[in-house]
Amino acid sequence: MSLPSPVGIVGLGLMGGSLARALHSLPDAPEVVAWSRTPDDLELARDEGVVEHAAGSAEEVADAAALLVYAVPLGAILEMIAAHRTIWRRDAFVTDVASLKAPIITRVRAVAGTECFVGSHPMTGGEASGFRASRADLYRNVPVWITEDTGGEEARATVESLWTALEAHPRAVRADVHDRRMVWASHLPQLTSNALARVLDDEGMARADLGPGGRDMTRLAASSPAVWIDLLQTAGPEVVRALEALARALETLTRDLREGRAHDVTTLMEATRRWHDATTGPGGERGAGDGRT
Repeated sequence: MSLPSPVGIVGLGLMGGSLARALHSLPDAPEVVAWSRTPDDLELARDEGVVEHAAGSAEEVADAAALLVYAVPLGAILEMIAAHRTIWRRDAFVTDVASLKAPIITRVRAVAGTECFVGSHPMTGGEASGFRASRADLYRNVPVWITEDTGGEEARATVESLWTALEAHPRAVRADVHDRRMVWASHLPQLTSNALARVLDDEGMARADLGPGGRDMTRLAASSPAVWIDLLQTAGPEVVRALEALARALETLTRDLREGRAHDVTTLMEATRRWHDATTGPGGERGAGDGRT
């Protein structure tokens, strides 16, 4: 199935920029029209030839695109869907790349109905931001959650074909199920990395003082707050529940060490090693636990 053209991309940071690069690398590449709130990103994408038309506004992209992809933070997506619905082409299909789906679907249902909209969440990303961080292979061989509770048959087929063309692997999921998974698979690791970095900083430790394990654990601490704030506010109580569960595990570990129960710590480490070995294979992390982080 060939992709509709032009493909419109609103946002040219890591996710949107990588999408533009990946589309440009296809043998039968569609025309790409894009806009970014960061003028330097848009200019660089145009200069590198991965965007055929640099739009002057997000509205211009929404008006032109046959397949429209929102690649901006969640709050901006919610605002744009409400503002753009009346200017989407009648034959357009619309998707996004945000890591929470239910708030977007709720907004789409409130202003538009959902026949043309199918939510997407590629399980990939990184702590760097901006077009300069983007790369053409970001989506290759990664799962992409596709909301099964929105979109007509043609819309779902079109959005799936987008990700399949980029060598990603679409998977259907209900929006509410997806969002709960992401709190545990993505939000919790992000906040854990932030908390660990704060503790290390308070102790006078620089990242350069860490070994490979410590650097891996704190990599996400470099993530952009602008990407996360809307997600964390929207996820709400489930994020709190996840953090409370982690706090209880840390309290137990602290108590075991304080009271000299090294055997219990060993038991924990053996259990987590079995979990790691059981859920990691040649294809990467298995099942619903796949995290964007």
